[in-house]
Amino acid sequence: MKIVSNINQYPELKIDEQHLKNCIRKHYSTIKAPIFIYVDKRLHLAHGLHRCADYRGYRRLPSIVSENIMPDIKKNKCHFHKVSLSYHYMIRAKNNRKDCEEWLIPKGFDYYYSYLMFLISHELQHAYQTEKGIQYKKKNWKQYADRIVDHTPIEYDAEVAAVIKGSKLVRSYCER
Repeated sequence: MKIVSNINQYPELKIDEQHLKNCIRKHYSTIKAPIFIYVDKRLHLAHGLHRCADYRGYRRLPSIVSENIMPDIKKNKCHFHKVSLSYHYMIRAKNNRKDCEEWLIPKGFDYYYSYLMFLISHELQHAYQTEKGIQYKKKNWKQYADRIVDHTPIEYDAEVAAVIKGSKLVRSYCER
């Protein structure tokens, strides 16, 4: 899987982009379509979004996408996964504003990186669902039922994956 991002445009976020990409490849190796991780300064209503996009639906494709992963997109039926992360909420998390106390964010690591990996895991699980279907069913993961607000199968699956894979992702990222 090919991964591109615009994270390097935001040095204040202090994210090692290459190390993050390596961690994602390690823990989400089953995702085949290219992934574009996009830090969005205009995203204020959600912490993150996933979209499986057809590049032909764009009037102007971001140059980082068209230059780096276009051959991979064309091999994948013209689709790629776009994971948008809210700059607003990432800065708040970096400044230790714990807006997400009720979330099942992995404990034991810096709050900011735990938040970031939880969020990325949640959105990448939506990418996994697009390609392979739902992985974690509620009947097998009932221990999380009281802490997860949205019990639709898609969101429940993404939340459980964020807990399970998010913990592994933050461990891989922070324990280098």
